[in-house]
Amino acid sequence: MSFFRAVARLARVAVPRNRLLHIPVNQLRFNSSIQQNASPASLTTQILGHEKDKITEEDLDEWLSAVRTLKQGDKKPETETEIYLDEFLKPEQFLNEKFEPSVAQLAEVERFKAAPVPLKEDPTVEHFVNVIMRHGKKTRARTIVSRAFYLVSLRTGQDPVRVFYEALERLGPLFDTRTEKTGFAKNRIVPIALDKRQRNRYAMNWILEGSNNKKSPALSVRLAEEIINAFEGRSSGYDKKARMHKEAITQRSYLRT
Repeated sequence: MSFFRAVARLARVAVPRNRLLHIPVNQLRFNSSIQQNASPASLTTQILGHEKDKITEEDLDEWLSAVRTLKQGDKKPETETEIYLDEFLKPEQFLNEKFEPSVAQLAEVERFKAAPVPLKEDPTVEHFVNVIMRHGKKTRARTIVSRAFYLVSLRTGQDPVRVFYEALERLGPLFDTRTEKTGFAKNRIVPIALDKRQRNRYAMNWILEGSNNKKSPALSVRLAEEIINAFEGRSSGYDKKARMHKEAITQRSYLRT
């Protein structure tokens, strides 16, 4: 009979309630929190409760004999193994234990105490997924964006979402122009300021246009390369941004405050 079968039978051991012998709690198993500086004991020592490095046939026979004795219920534990098994089955030693966090755990709690709860989905990333989506296949678009972000993280070694946010912030234009009718032969071009979502939409479109000029057959690879180029200031969208700003500055006399 194997040792594990003998241990599995311990759950069915009937132990009498009136125990006269008692072992100090700090000598039992699972109470390693009392001796924090002690060296970790081997697995055999934790199972047997003795200072042993291996299990012998005599130890197995002694355990089986102690299990049979305790299963009878009418005999008090006498040997060292019987006393150990009898004390091992007491649940009070495990119920009375209190969790004491370490200094590092307390510092981590203080660090994340004021942190906001993250959203289930990032709105800007979902906006980018909607820009890429074709024919209503949103799951496919999410897969492409996830693979692109994974490649960005491998290439830059940074958080891909932060890299994407920084690329949108650098690439997005501040102004745009629109044509207004004056009722005469010549219309006028009025510069207008763009909000955050409009700026991101221009940047996303330019990233998508730049990725279409790449040679890789995988869209995720092309998107990753263009996001990195926008993050490093080498995207073709910066030329379009400069032209938009130049035209807005030219027509600044029509700017409305």
